[in-house]
Amino acid sequence: MNRNVKLLALFVAIIAGGALLLAGITRLHASPALPQYTVVIDPGHGGKDPGAIGVGGLKEKTITLAIAKIVYIKSLVYPQLHVVLTRRTDTYSFPTDRVIAANKLGAALYVSIHANAYTSPTATGVETLISETRGLHSKSYHLAEILQQHVIAATDAHNRGVQMEPLFIRRAQMPAALVETGFITNPHEARLLQSISYQSKVADGILAGILAYLHIPQNAVAAH
Repeated sequence: MNRNVKLLALFVAIIAGGALLLAGITRLHASPALPQYTVVIDPGHGGKDPGAIGVGGLKEKTITLAIAKIVYIKSLVYPQLHVVLTRRTDTYSFPTDRVIAANKLGAALYVSIHANAYTSPTATGVETLISETRGLHSKSYHLAEILQQHVIAATDAHNRGVQMEPLFIRRAQMPAALVETGFITNPHEARLLQSISYQSKVADGILAGILAYLHIPQNAVAAH
């Protein structure tokens, strides 16, 4: 009988210890703050829409998706951010539908990633665009300025500045900008944009711009 009592007491102790451990694990996982900001990253084009065609048949949609995925991965060290990609694979959805989906999410920011093209192969550089419906003093213009500044700092690319154009992001209900990451019709920039190391630099710049706009301190380890 005494042996049974001892076994029962041991069993209860094990159960109690497990409950305490579970409670500790629950608190551990519950302690980090929930994301404060949902940021939609839009890899331009996709699927049936290749975007611009560059040197050697390079497709814009391939470059934009690669950079967007790196931004997403690098964002994971920031618990304040919840980055959502409008596509994760080579699929197509209408650009305006992507913006409408971001509106429904209540996203804080919308950043569309693209690559540029021109008839002359000498055209180079990075530029950031906003809808012509937003003014110089708009939040979108401020976002575009910060993105442009950080992408240029990360890549040392030619600075083409911030421009206003008729764009699908005019439907965005949050600050929205479109980053043209370089010219795939320029042989040098086309080579750069196909390299993972350069794609990572562009992604660093985009993420740094997002963090700066949202006043989130940049992780020193992540920055390198």
